[in-house]
Amino acid sequence: MKQLKIFFIPPDLKTWKKIAIILFALTIIDIAFGILYYHKVQIFISNQTINSKADAGVVFFGSYNLLKNEFDNDTKQRLTNAIHLYKSEKIDHIICVGGAMGKKEFIGSKEMRNYLIRNNINSEIIYYDSLSYDTISNWHEAQKIINRNHFENIIIISSPLHIYRIAKIVNRNNTFFSTHAFNNKSISDYFSTYKNIHHEWIALILTALLPEKIYLKLLYWYRS
Repeated sequence: MKQLKIFFIPPDLKTWKKIAIILFALTIIDIAFGILYYHKVQIFISNQTINSKADAGVVFFGSYNLLKNEFDNDTKQRLTNAIHLYKSEKIDHIICVGGAMGKKEFIGSKEMRNYLIRNNINSEIIYYDSLSYDTISNWHEAQKIINRNHFENIIIISSPLHIYRIAKIVNRNNTFFSTHAFNNKSISDYFSTYKNIHHEWIALILTALLPEKIYLKLLYWYRS
């Protein structure tokens, strides 16, 4: 029986040029949509005003470096915002959610609580969950704490891009949103924002396409 031999014929220069033009065009389109999305987030943030005192601020966990044993800058900014809101008497309590890592003995929300205590926030006004590991489960667990303590007015606290996605999930009256400013001071910062925009897009697409239970199971498996 004769063996079939498959020969790979490399594209000629003309074909390579076409490929390069297509990739360049797709990159420009992607950047354009990224800029539009960034602008939309900025408008949403600028429209957020907090005129009255809230019962609690809900801080969403970001990231934690287990090797260095510290939060990333983004999460520190979220916590700094929560501290500022509390000390300026905009919130009475702080709820920390997120960061449960399955098999790893680490709970991000508990570490956030410890961080707040180290920064002179009374432990008695801090609540935290130990089960949530993504934005959807973060809000589910936050609602349990909110309802259990009969809180009415709530301020959601997170990063600029994340707060915009949270606003798409939260369907509750008397809920406001607070975030820190974009920290775009260098090319590296802008690239990080560009990368994070794509992270938000992927999360939005997956939550829109997949049933919630399947999405949460996949995410829990990925993060365990």
